Amino acid sequence: MPDLAAAVCALAARLPLAEPPAAALAAEAWREAFRPPRVRLLLLAESHMATAAAELACPLRLPAGLDWPRPAGFVRHLYCPAYGEPWLAPGLPAGNAGTPQYWRLFAALEGAAAPTRAAWPDPAARLAAKAALLRRLRARGIWLTDASLVAVAGPGGAREAAGRHAEAIRGSWDGYHAARLPALAPSHVVVIGRAVAAVLRGALDAAFPGRWQAVPQPMGARRPGEAAALLATLEAAAHRHAPGD
Repeated sequence: MPDLAAAVCALAARLPLAEPPAAALAAEAWREAFRPPRVRLLLLAESHMATAAAELACPLRLPAGLDWPRPAGFVRHLYCPAYGEPWLAPGLPAGNAGTPQYWRLFAALEGAAAPTRAAWPDPAARLAAKAALLRRLRARGIWLTDASLVAVAGPGGAREAAGRHAEAIRGSWDGYHAARLPALAPSHVVVIGRAVAAVLRGALDAAFPGRWQAVPQPMGARRPGEAAALLATLEAAAHRHAPGD
């Protein structure tokens, strides 16, 4: 098993990070909490959103009885229940809009309606719907992780320069993912983000020959029909490589 802390420290020594290393470690703890015992369909996205030290320390007020792992503090990642749900972390010093486009992506994997505010206006019911969706995807062997261990984007859309973005992704692969993701032996890999695919193309070809494809980020699918095509592609990949019972 590769050393996560060493990989993050190596990135911190080479790059000016947008967050403390502890936030990167916490983000990976959230991802790991949802990793299926057998990964069938691996979704490789870009990174979590930068999370400040004060945000990481913000208490989470999760409802009693919520079936949701709690391996770390607040992180701007979809697997953290308080991300996008301000009522669960009222002490956050910054905005907390979340990434509803990724919930639409997750829902598309089973051809269902996304647990958004519009569909589930009651916060508790919406949170329960999110938890149930994540459990179903995990049971099917579907797992989302990120190419960069450290955040390459922050709230509001601020992004690292292209060179640093590529270095973070490449360094994360070389220092951590290369020894870990191929060993999971997924049936198929969907890379979410063509920039991620461009940086890792050679490594992905070697690790998953003939078993990976790239799709645009949901935020980048803006032309007519692109968003629908993206969601249809993901639904087809899930149906083929991680069918439900």
